[in-house]
Amino acid sequence: MKLKIITFSVLSIFIILLIGLIFWKQEYKFTLPTPKPANYVEVLQGDSIDIQYTTEKPTYYHFYNYDCPCSRFNIKEFESLVHKYKNDVKFYAVIETDDVLSDDVNNFLEKYDLGIDVIKDSKGKLATALGVYSTPQAVLIKDQKVYYKGNYNKARFCLSKNTKFAAQALEAMVKGEKVPDFPVVAEIAYGCELPTNTNKSKTFFSFLDL
Repeated sequence: MKLKIITFSVLSIFIILLIGLIFWKQEYKFTLPTPKPANYVEVLQGDSIDIQYTTEKPTYYHFYNYDCPCSRFNIKEFESLVHKYKNDVKFYAVIETDDVLSDDVNNFLEKYDLGIDVIKDSKGKLATALGVYSTPQAVLIKDQKVYYKGNYNKARFCLSKNTKFAAQALEAMVKGEKVPDFPVVAEIAYGCELPTNTNKSKTFFSFLDL
């Protein structure tokens, strides 16, 4: 009887710890800034950009990762921006992959019929060029320069109208105004690491990725 009680207690503690780890993996870690990659090269507002995917129109790059719950929730916010500004801005969805045979681009096009181009960012080359290492992130380019680079909101749930940084920046860019004076939180990357960075930092607890 005593052995059963001890076994039950140990099992209960293990389950509680496991639940705690899952909670941290799925929720708490998204309240913390995304770790910067060791080889990160910072790209700042106003920096000149020389990349393949640019147009005469102002350009908007949306970094998406289906494996990231933040990205999946954020897609509705991105959809609303595309529908509102698609006549004035060239939108791209950027999907990073280090798998040549990856079908993520086609999956995105089938799931989200937005009428925009989707870039397969092989090994994160475009992300590196734009200084992005987290998702969801937005980069706005105007006149070959970074107009805005940062978060959609102060948290992964884009529910606070006053802190919809990407939306406010996009509206100002379309109107020909200077980028709004955002707080520092707009530029500190939150959310999930991009796939290339994630694969480099797998840990013992990788089995908790759901």
